[in-house]
Amino acid sequence: MVRDRKVAAHEIELDGKIMPMQVVSIREGRVADIYPLDGEMAGTEWLGGRIEIRKDSDSSLIAYKDNKRIE
Repeated sequence: MVRDRKVAAHEIELDGKIMPMQVVSIREGRVADIYPLDGEMAGTEWLGGRIEIRKDSDSSLIAYKDNKRIE
């Protein structure tokens, strides 16, 4: 079973839109879900700052922090 990596940040940027206090769930290197941070959430890593979500060549969503891909 593949487990998602959950990371949280002050801001998520997607398609030029900024969403405050969000969690990004990453499965096999791709964004599986984005949802609001609701207090402390078990198994969630706090990265802080901004996570940028970009589309790759096959339109999959990929998360980046400081221009480094989050795996």
